Amino acid sequence: MASEPATETTDDTPVKTPTQQSKRSLPWKRIVLVLVVAGLGFAGGYLWRDHTAKHEQKKQATNIASLKKDVADLKKTAKTAAKTTPKTATVAPATTKPSAATIENIKASITSGNTAALEGYMAPTVHVVIAASEGVGDRTPTQAVSDLSYLNNATDPWDFELSAATLTSWRAGSYASYFPTDAVVGKSANDYVISFTFNSSGKISGVFMAVNADLLT
Repeated sequence: MASEPATETTDDTPVKTPTQQSKRSLPWKRIVLVLVVAGLGFAGGYLWRDHTAKHEQKKQATNIASLKKDVADLKKTAKTAAKTTPKTATVAPATTKPSAATIENIKASITSGNTAALEGYMAPTVHVVIAASEGVGDRTPTQAVSDLSYLNNATDPWDFELSAATLTSWRAGSYASYFPTDAVVGKSANDYVISFTFNSSGKISGVFMAVNADLLT
């Protein structure tokens, strides 16, 4: 019996060659490579920024320390200068107390209300001050006499022989500079106060008035 010829079988499934497999896997390798490179770039950038930030912080710390040292040196210099610089004493303007007759005439002009008579006893410039209002400023003799109208509501009698205790308390108050030892000071029955101060020629150079003695302590 004759043998039948062998049937040749064929497999139609295509066989992947190494080259084809390599081509298909290549995009993934590229993606992985890009990610790795990107990661390295990010890490490098972070490290560079971190290094730069630390460098700036160190630089700022150095500047702050330098500024603190400069401030400390300035304070030290100021203290040294304050200790070595001689203090200048405040010199009060020279005054001369007028004669007894003039003082009596000044008192009489207030007690009698004839304030116009005071103009002849005044310096070319008279500094007028009203307590609590701090007016009026530098005035001519005529203006200063006019300013004495502030005393129109003062009532008699006037006392120009005030006690040492009263004057001492006023010299310790806010208006102490208007009550020097050579001032002529008077107080009315209803507590108005006037003080005359003098220049080096014995002329009235200052007039201080208060509506109430309580303002002076």
